Amino acid sequence: MKRSLLALTFALCTLGSASADKVITGAFDQGPGGAPGQFNPLTNTAGFTWLNKYFSTLVLYDPAFKKISGDLASSWTVADGGKKYTFVLRDGVKWHDGKPFTSADVKFSLDLANNPDSGSGFAAKFGNITRIQTPNARTVVLTLSKPNAALLDAMTNFMILPQHALGKIAAKDLRNSAWWRTSPVGTGPFKWNKLVPDQYVELVANADYFRGKPKVDRLVNRYFKEQAAAVVALKSGDIDFSYLTLDDTKTFNGSAVKILEGSSQVANYLGFNNASPLLKDVRIRQAILQAIDRDTIVKQLYGGGAEIANCPVTNSKYVPKGINAYAYNQDQARQLLKAAGWDSGKSVEVITYYSDQLSKDVLVTLQQMLGQVGFKIAPRFVDVPTYNQITGGSDFTMVYAGIGNGPDPDTLYPSMHSDFIPPNGTNRMKVSIPALNKLFEQGQETTSASTRTKAYQDMCALVNKQLPWDVLWSAKRFGGVSTKLSNFIWTPAPAGGRYDDKAYLWDTK
Repeated sequence: MKRSLLALTFALCTLGSASADKVITGAFDQGPGGAPGQFNPLTNTAGFTWLNKYFSTLVLYDPAFKKISGDLASSWTVADGGKKYTFVLRDGVKWHDGKPFTSADVKFSLDLANNPDSGSGFAAKFGNITRIQTPNARTVVLTLSKPNAALLDAMTNFMILPQHALGKIAAKDLRNSAWWRTSPVGTGPFKWNKLVPDQYVELVANADYFRGKPKVDRLVNRYFKEQAAAVVALKSGDIDFSYLTLDDTKTFNGSAVKILEGSSQVANYLGFNNASPLLKDVRIRQAILQAIDRDTIVKQLYGGGAEIANCPVTNSKYVPKGINAYAYNQDQARQLLKAAGWDSGKSVEVITYYSDQLSKDVLVTLQQMLGQVGFKIAPRFVDVPTYNQITGGSDFTMVYAGIGNGPDPDTLYPSMHSDFIPPNGTNRMKVSIPALNKLFEQGQETTSASTRTKAYQDMCALVNKQLPWDVLWSAKRFGGVSTKLSNFIWTPAPAGGRYDDKAYLWDTK
């Protein structure tokens, strides 16, 4: 397929006289893990796949999310029953402007995250850090008010920022500072070069990267308003990588694109505004689940590329035996709705930020199945900012959404603990169950692996019984990468990033 005029223009603008350079171009902000045009890692809730190309974290997961290893930290120890973390930093790391990276940068970044003026969502994870000591340039000691076994998990998405570049900017001004879009300085494998708004961001290789100079000279993140446009660009060879939907993957037969797939680590659910009286009766929420033929949806719409889930945690380690599977039974659903006094003439709006065709098909199917038992829904498709605005308030009843549960169930803490009901956090469904709070706290505070596992199993069972959300399934996610690339690693992950993709080894054949 011949390249489009737009693609050729883009290539000429970015390549210029350096056409011999090795360049990888991707739509790195496509899909659920993307955050196009959002460059502040303190306030971002996604986009970390791209951000960790030029910023770094203390620690990272491996691509299989089985083990946490050092990034900027070379080692760490945990003491005092889980209330003291000591990180030893790598020696000789430099910021992109040549300044040395030190423990003062780590302290600055954590203090900034815990400053309410920064608007950082990480405050929910780091709020119990009471003291940060830097006894020398390569050591950081964190003292916590109570044990936090999930701290390392939280650190895998936390980008360390340069004190020398940002220290004089007020936290409130840093939220939307031009610095993020004009001259950001990190310690990652690539360095910021330029941004052409709504078109692309270009990074160049960091010759002083602590793991070695990258194999390619430049990394380019192309922006596309529509997923379909990114797919076309990948097929034509204009770009080398993009997130793909399930339907997209079916159109690549015989092409020079390798399909990557893996668990999304996201549970899709029907969420209820727990502060609203309309669906307070648990029998209504039970009826909704039993009215949905999840097996058929997974088989026919997802092509078998999803697994039914019965609690927000999808890692089998934390799912106890014997929980209610809420098997498909429309007769039982009708009886439950009748017993709860549900008005079959009432229609409930279901808000979602998903806009892909598969999700639209899912919503239409849910509408049909629920309508068959006398529960009418009206899907409403909105963008993410609108969704956040609506669910940050109280004027809604139901949503269709996804929750990243990741390798550590503590990821769910700010979405289900009552301390984080908006405006204090991201518990948008206003879940307020004291017993659930205690289980999350126990899972975070205990240092015993078996006790943590039991706490999260009990959490799973409690959510399965009280149904503050109706959890439906967890689907696979997909990416497509040109076969011209070598050593390329991409794993589906909520918000993107969070694992060591060894981008410094990515290469072109």
